[in-house]
Parts: sequence; structure tokens; C-alpha cells
Amino acid sequence: MTLTYNKTWEVMNGLEEAFNKITTIEFLVEELSEAVFQNDTDRVADVSKALVSYLPVYVSHYEKASQRAWNNTVGEVRKIDNPYHIKESELDYEEILKFEEEDQNLVYN
Repeated sequence: MTLTYNKTWEVMNGLEEAFNKITTIEFLVEELSEAVFQNDTDRVADVSKALVSYLPVYVSHYEKASQRAWNNTVGEVRKIDNPYHIKESELDYEEILKFEEEDQNLVYN
């Protein structure tokens, strides 16, 4: 696959749409705060359950969008222009995160 404007726009737009779903979490947190302030324990329980149910779905959706965006932008550019030359073989999102974590550990340790 080659890097194209349309593909780049598509995956980055998908990433933005996935991130924008955080407004649901923001709304639920506001609802929870209000329920706590009003000492409405039933509402606190309901909103808490909603947050617990929604958060894993949101995180999963965002991780998939992030992986797709990474693989279709940085992964494609790396094939053309890779100033770091970490590996000649294909790297996927998890491998790159591992390299980034190792780099951060070197800086902070």
C-alpha cells in the first residue's frame, strides 16, 4: 500500500471521530458529579455503571482507530523515509510502542 491523501485523511478523520467520543465520558462524569453533590445514590450507581460499561468500549474503539491511523500514516512513510532505521522488516503498532517505551525508559532511568 502507498501513502495517499485520501487514505491519510480517512484514517486521521477516523481517529478524530474516535477521540471525539470522549464527550460522552465528559457528560457522564458531569452527571456523576451532580448526583454525588445531590447525594442521589441511585443516580450515582446508575451513572457509575454506565461509565464502567462505556469506558472499555470507548478505549477499544480509540485503540483500533489509533492503530489504523499509525499503520496507514507513519507505517507507510517509514517505508519511504525512515531516519531511525530500527528494523528493515515490517513493524506493527505494538512493536513501535515497545521501542518507544524502551526509549522512554532510557531517558528516565
